[in-house]
Amino acid sequence: MKFEAALPLQSGASIRDYNLAYETYGTLNADRSNAVLICHALNASHHVAGVYAGQDKSEGWWDNMIGPGKPVDTDRFFVIGVNNLGSCFGSTGPMDTNPDTGRVYGADFPVVTVEDWVNAQARLLDALGITQLAAVMGGSLGGMQALSWTLQYPQRVRHAVVIASAPNLTAENIAFNEVARRAIVTDPDFHGGHFYEHGVLPKRGLRIARMVGHITYLSDDVMNEKFGRELREAVTDSVSGYRYSTQDVEFQIESYLRPGRQVQRVFRRQHLPADHPRLGLFRPGAQPWREPQRRAGRSFLPVPPGELHHRLALQPQAQPRDRQGPRRQPARRELRRNRCAARTRRLFAGRRALHGSDSLLFRSRRRGRSCIMSDALIQQSIARLVPQGSRVLDLGCGDGALLDLLQRERGCSGYGIELDDVNVHACVRRGVNVIQLNLDEGLTMFGDQSFDVVLQIDTLQHLRNAEVMLRETARVGRLGIVAFPNFAHWPNRLSVLRGRMPVTRRLPYQWYDTPNIRVGTHADFADLAGKNSLRVLDAFGLQEGREVRFLPNLRAGTAVFKFERG
Repeated sequence: MKFEAALPLQSGASIRDYNLAYETYGTLNADRSNAVLICHALNASHHVAGVYAGQDKSEGWWDNMIGPGKPVDTDRFFVIGVNNLGSCFGSTGPMDTNPDTGRVYGADFPVVTVEDWVNAQARLLDALGITQLAAVMGGSLGGMQALSWTLQYPQRVRHAVVIASAPNLTAENIAFNEVARRAIVTDPDFHGGHFYEHGVLPKRGLRIARMVGHITYLSDDVMNEKFGRELREAVTDSVSGYRYSTQDVEFQIESYLRPGRQVQRVFRRQHLPADHPRLGLFRPGAQPWREPQRRAGRSFLPVPPGELHHRLALQPQAQPRDRQGPRRQPARRELRRNRCAARTRRLFAGRRALHGSDSLLFRSRRRGRSCIMSDALIQQSIARLVPQGSRVLDLGCGDGALLDLLQRERGCSGYGIELDDVNVHACVRRGVNVIQLNLDEGLTMFGDQSFDVVLQIDTLQHLRNAEVMLRETARVGRLGIVAFPNFAHWPNRLSVLRGRMPVTRRLPYQWYDTPNIRVGTHADFADLAGKNSLRVLDAFGLQEGREVRFLPNLRAGTAVFKFERG
């Protein structure tokens, strides 16, 4: 599809008269609510499923996932695969002609970011008449796009599936990318990025860059588990089994790094004139996320309540657009690739989450909020503090019960953040959007005032960086709401006077197994809020589901504060 209007880019540049290649699978329903957008990774394309007519080896890159009866079921959903700007599979990229100069773009093609891709995809959806997606899905760089959709256009996405991805790259990732980039640009055939004019490709640099990329695709543990020190071809007449060669492939890991013919065929079509560091440029916390919607000058329908089915979907007949699409979906078949590479890996609560940290948010014992905070009356009291239709971020959301209540009864939208695997799965079952994230590293992935309300309900006492997270709560949200056990409640005081740590319904743990690493009171939090220039808008206690406003520090088991940045 051709777009004549200029697309503003994050760099300040723009691109006009560009094409976006895409394919669709399935049928768009009458109210246009069953669309699923698939975002591709660095070397993939819009051809996500099926085979092209007369091309037996043209299977889509996610064919095992997308099709009739498959996890993304084409009998129920209208699936869209888009080739991103700057790619080489049909959308405008460095190999195309610059309309301003009449020459091939080459190195003059502007740097495009994840946010730019998402904005371009949004324009395509506008052209297709799709106001809201049932889901957006992607892995790796595609997962970054899916995550960015939820931040740039939250009202246009009901669900997001982010696979093997992260909100930003680590310093090590960026370093590996720089090595790969140097391999390409120092190839004699690179010609400053204008190699098309010379009729050559920097194949040698691309091969080395691909090897560097393959190293980053597996963690150290997984690489050792998969390859170890196994030899590929042992020499039978050698006692040690080694070939003692610096040129031949000796170890299995070396064969993994050597690109095969298929990879080289892809490289022949690749552009990479400057190998723009798009991954490294993606940093969601760098700017407010509502600005793209303001620029668009449109208002979108609110996210309706409901739950996406456990299995997404597609239709056997594809609807090709601009390029020849798959005429029909092939019959279900077994994945022909290495089964080990396709197996499911679970992120354990004790292992690194999205940002990666050696510290944990919650102890492994903690399966959810304390029992009292799950009471319906308590949840209703907290919910009344949240304005109707608010965009909410719930830190330490537990099983998602409060967010579910806010969605159903207050028309709210937003996310929960949780680390525990069991709670994450519970949120998914409830239809609550959840990000598995370690809060000890802060909220750098979110811009200032990205949310109307940020909740810390029964979370503050578990945080190692409680004061930092309080400031982050006030930064990310226009309003902050905090609730935590009030250690100054009179039964707790009585227990201490008796020489015992309190064990109550609100504090049900023994001193030796409690997940609470902070012990605070209603009065203590008021002092902390003043120290951090927070303006308290409301403060009270909760006891057995009732609000306590007279002497809450003494008479309430739970302290509740509503505040904003002063």
